[in-house]
Amino acid sequence: MYQIGEVATLAKVSIRLLRHYDEIGLLAPSGRSEAGYRLYAHGDLQRLQQILFYRTLEFPLEEIKRLMTAPGFDRHAALLQQRELIRRKAQELGAVLDLLEHTIAGIDPSGQEKNTMSTKEMFEVFPDMKQEYQDEAQERWGNTDAWKQSAARWSKYTRADMERMKQEMAQVFGQLEKVFAAGTRPDAPAAIAAIEAQRLLSDKWFYDCPKELHVKGTEWVARDERYVRNIDKNCPGLAAWMHQAAKANLTAG
Repeated sequence: MYQIGEVATLAKVSIRLLRHYDEIGLLAPSGRSEAGYRLYAHGDLQRLQQILFYRTLEFPLEEIKRLMTAPGFDRHAALLQQRELIRRKAQELGAVLDLLEHTIAGIDPSGQEKNTMSTKEMFEVFPDMKQEYQDEAQERWGNTDAWKQSAARWSKYTRADMERMKQEMAQVFGQLEKVFAAGTRPDAPAAIAAIEAQRLLSDKWFYDCPKELHVKGTEWVARDERYVRNIDKNCPGLAAWMHQAAKANLTAG
């Protein structure tokens, strides 16, 4: 058995962190000394190692606890999944490192370019997303449970998952546009059904999205002219209408 200080030294974590894991039910020691001190068995160290694998992948503690306390949790299967996620992350970082090395090799110490890189080469390894929106969203929501849960889910999605999500989003927003274009009031049953489908889509693919949070999210979108331009491009006024429909959906219970 290992005392808490020994475990902290082995795992390079703080004693305070181990106590916190115990308090939240994530890592309880197998025993206690006669004096009441925590004692950890080898199995506890294995569990801590798995927690740290998840933390390396930036999973939030709430998600780690949900996964590891599930009745059907399979340690071996989870380790295989973690290996795949870490390999994918390493490949992505490796590609970025190669690009960085290529960029450095292409300039002299004064900063003047020696070799010109094509514009495609300059950006091809970066994720296909609007970085401006991503960075702003992370700055605004990065400390929220919703953001952390969304990041954890996205880290596990395959290309096939992303394609399914894209198709479902197109279907849901197509229905929203259809209902809105028909002149439907935002508190009408058809509008509430359409906006509820959009809320459930967020709940499925991004984060737990109760109706109260959905109202806040649609309000934030409706106030940002960049998002409004994108949502309203086919149906001017749709973003504001969606916010009103979300409020009606909340009121409807």
